[in-house]
Amino acid sequence: MHAYTALQLFEVLAASAIVMYGVLSRSPIISLLGAGYLIGKALLNILAPEGGTVYRRSIIAYAFAGLYVVGGAILVHFSG
Repeated sequence: MHAYTALQLFEVLAASAIVMYGVLSRSPIISLLGAGYLIGKALLNILAPEGGTVYRRSIIAYAFAGLYVVGGAILVHFSG
């Protein structure tokens, strides 16, 4: 297994643990943060065949994930 693959697996496990902690502690904001990180990680890898630098793909992926987290936080705030 390559070091980059191992690092990605570790990052996914860490983000999944954050989501699980948020769910078990009934904290939607923490769950959103973990889910946003997973979305960013997934989009970063989905955009790989499109080309571009890792930096460019990271900006696009994590900007979209940030919008997801902010949108979710707004929904959480106004839902109760």
